Amino acid sequence: MLCALALVTRPSSVRVERELRAGAARVAPSALDRRSLLGLPVAALAAAVAWPSASSAASSVPTRAELDRLVTGYRGIVRLLENWDDETIKCDKFDSADKCGSAAQKRAAASSNMASCSCDFNPGRVQEVMGFKSINHPLYMADQVMIRAQPLLAPTADTDVFDAAVEAWTRKAEDANVLSYTSSWGEANPGGGRDAVARYLDRSRKEVQDSAELLRTILTFLPVTI
Repeated sequence: MLCALALVTRPSSVRVERELRAGAARVAPSALDRRSLLGLPVAALAAAVAWPSASSAASSVPTRAELDRLVTGYRGIVRLLENWDDETIKCDKFDSADKCGSAAQKRAAASSNMASCSCDFNPGRVQEVMGFKSINHPLYMADQVMIRAQPLLAPTADTDVFDAAVEAWTRKAEDANVLSYTSSWGEANPGGGRDAVARYLDRSRKEVQDSAELLRTILTFLPVTI
């Protein structure tokens, strides 16, 4: 678990967004004259000066391409879950199919380091599919797209449900990322081994499943076809 502490997660939350907007409104430059600016604490002054451009960028409604990326990302997560062992286990391509052909055989080989079938767990695949490996991935900073998409919700939509789903998605996606990262170091950490790799990878799978359900809920609020 010590290795996981080094992981940098994305600073994103609907609650943080709201608090920043509220803070900016209190110290917005348009509402302050030169004298009041001079009397502000350094932190408040920085917020007053820096916020407008950030607010403008964050408030832009997502494009069709950005919304489609969320759908593409969702479908990628579904494929990962449907083919979990094949996706998260790598085997030597020269191993015979009868010894290392099925998902169960691959998992057994990865868990025990069988001489007849050379396989290893591949936790990094989870990070890839969840958008934590590349800035070009469809789900990279997906929570920011979700936040900006709120104006696209139908007038009758329950925005509280949408906001809660976005917050939960952010938390679950990051948990899946951290657990898969920890899994990748399962053998290197003190007292670790292949069983530790498998254990953390299984825990990551549960977070991925929850993430998929939340992302589907979010997409049902948006003008997209899942």
